[in-house]
Formats: sequence, structure tokens, C-alpha cells
Amino acid sequence: MPARSPLAPQSPAHDLIEPEGVDALLCHRSFQAMNTNVQVFIREGGFAPLLAAAQEAFQREEARLSRFRPDSELSRFNARTTDRFPVSPEMLRVIELAQRFCRLTQGLFEPAVLANLEAAGYDRSFELIAAAADTPTGARLAEARGSVLDLRLGPSDLTVEGPPGLRIDLGGIGKGYTVDRTAEVLAPARDFLVNAGGDIYASGRGPDGDGWLVAIADHFDPAVDIAQLWLRDEALATSTVAVRRWQRAGRWQNHLIDPRTGAPVDSGSVSVSVIARTAVEADVFAKTALLLGPHEGRRFLESRRLPGLFALSDGRGGLTRDWPE
Repeated sequence: MPARSPLAPQSPAHDLIEPEGVDALLCHRSFQAMNTNVQVFIREGGFAPLLAAAQEAFQREEARLSRFRPDSELSRFNARTTDRFPVSPEMLRVIELAQRFCRLTQGLFEPAVLANLEAAGYDRSFELIAAAADTPTGARLAEARGSVLDLRLGPSDLTVEGPPGLRIDLGGIGKGYTVDRTAEVLAPARDFLVNAGGDIYASGRGPDGDGWLVAIADHFDPAVDIAQLWLRDEALATSTVAVRRWQRAGRWQNHLIDPRTGAPVDSGSVSVSVIARTAVEADVFAKTALLLGPHEGRRFLESRRLPGLFALSDGRGGLTRDWPE
């Protein structure tokens, strides 16, 4: 098992995936965005100026998509008092993607569960949740007031129309979208990797020409790897209930709401890692497979020929048949 490189510092507990063997890299930048540690690696030193552009891309999308910033475009959208609201082309695109994946997963991916997240206690940035001991629990789906599919998009005039009470959370898909947008910024470098708290896009040959070697850490012991694999022009994301969790009224809560119940998910899967063409797809399908549980989740991924790795609550694990050796 390769040692962790000094250029890829040990990630916080929620950074479940990180690159290995990057000593040969000339360019590296690490910064905080979207409540996680972001790492960007470029193989060739001549493309170093792109690192600043990558950080700017993250900061720009965080300012647009964070529900914890009252001045963000998403917060203004959720606070709207009219049926029709003007949005940026980027916000329109993210909502369009959210609707597409809501249909594709038959409603399992549903951003319109913000009321349920707040009722479970996730009503502020995660590091502040421990201070909120009096948060009520037991929210039901009806409080979410509909689905993201109830929003009507106006591409011609850049508007979104829907009832003001319908509020959405774009956290997961927003991070995947930002990783993919950052990959577009870095495209001239060809050989690069973006890691946003475990949402990864890896492009090109990697440090040694074989691709990018990444490690998936154990959720309860981040110093231990449960898998390592090579990525080449593809994305990897992990969805887990082991990290962003807290207690309310003696019960464990987590940040993944099952839209079928309106409550935090309890499916028997602790985490699911998925390899896909884009970070958005990897993120959404990992979350969907986790919501479905180990058996249905595996069938869901295999029906789409998506490689997946499951860690279960009883300590066992499982792989889809397409997971790389």
C-alpha cells in the first residue's frame, strides 16, 4: 500500500477519498470551500496559473449555491415571495440537472427536502450544529411542500417559477457540479485532479503516467484505506451517514433525507462510493444507492453499469460486478 504523500496532507474525517503518490507533482493548491477541504493537483508546472482560476471557480459557485450564506443566490431564491424569480444561467443549469436526476431516480434524489433537513437539526453550517440542542425532530415529507419537479424553468428569460414555499437544498449536487465546472477550467492542463471532500474528478495520466491512484478511507478510522484504485478521465464520489451526523433527543440524525419518509436515512448502508463519467453523476448515484440500501442499491448501480463499493452497518462490504480490481 503506497504511503500518503506529503503533497496530499491527511484530510479531515469527512474527506473520505484522497490522491496517492503525488510527490512528482509540481503544482498543488489546497483551500477551504463549501465547508470542506479542496485539493487541486496539476502535473505540469506550466499550467500553475490555473490553480488560482480553480479556486475562484469554487468560491464563485459557493457564493451561488450555499444555503448557509444569506446573500447567496440559492438563499435569495428560497426566500422569494413571488411565483417567478430571476436566476443566473448557472443556477438554472443546476436546477435543470436536479430535475433530470429526480426523474431518473424516480424521486429518490429530491432537493426539495430542506424543511426536513432543518427539522432534523441541519439548519446551520455543520460545525455549529452541536450548539443547537433544542432542535425538534420527526419532520415528515409533507413539510417539504412539493418536489423540485414542481419548478418551471424559463430558459429564454432566465426565470424559475414555482410556489414561494417550495425551498431546495443543492448541497450535494452543487458540489459535484462545481467539481465538474472546475475540471472545465483546468482542461488545458489535461493532467489534473480535483478533490472536494471526496468528490473527485481525475483527468489524464497522473503523476507517473498510469492515471491517478486514490484511496477510499475507512469512515471510522481515516488512517486506514478500505480500497485503492486508479482513475483516468472519470469521477468518484462517496455518500455516507458516518460523518455528518449528530444527536437530537437521544437519536442519531444525519444529513441524508429519505424523501419517502422525510426522515434521515437508515438503510443498512453506511457509505456508497461510485465511479461515473462526471462528479455530478457519481455524487447523485452514490446517494441514491445509499438510500436504496445494499441490495436494491447494488441492483440500481449494476443496471446502469456503474462501479460501486458499499460499506454496511454490520461491518461487511460489497462491490458491484463492475468495480475495478
